[in-house]
Amino acid sequence: MKRNGETKRRRNVAEDAGHGGGGEDPAMWENLDRNFRQVQSVLDRNRSLIQQVNDNHQSRMADNMSKNVALIQELNGNITKVVSMYSDLNTNFSSAFHGGKNGHEGGSSGTRAN
Repeated sequence: MKRNGETKRRRNVAEDAGHGGGGEDPAMWENLDRNFRQVQSVLDRNRSLIQQVNDNHQSRMADNMSKNVALIQELNGNITKVVSMYSDLNTNFSSAFHGGKNGHEGGSSGTRAN
């Protein structure tokens, strides 16, 4: 039963998004899609960095271990970037659905991807 209620709730949210509150703004949805793709790009890079760090660690070679310092620093910077990108997405999405007709015209939207 819980699943049916949850499915129904998700369907209602999706239907509400299509009726008013910014749901009819294709530019907003395109902007959200672009921003999610940028976030995914950074997350994919992080996955690659983590794999490189693991490979270097398992090799136990001094040169590879020292390379991990830079890789981990990049990973840390990317995590900060993802947090910021999600914050921007939240702000833009909230603005679009809570009265801000131009929520897709945010300050730094679309400028943070690698």
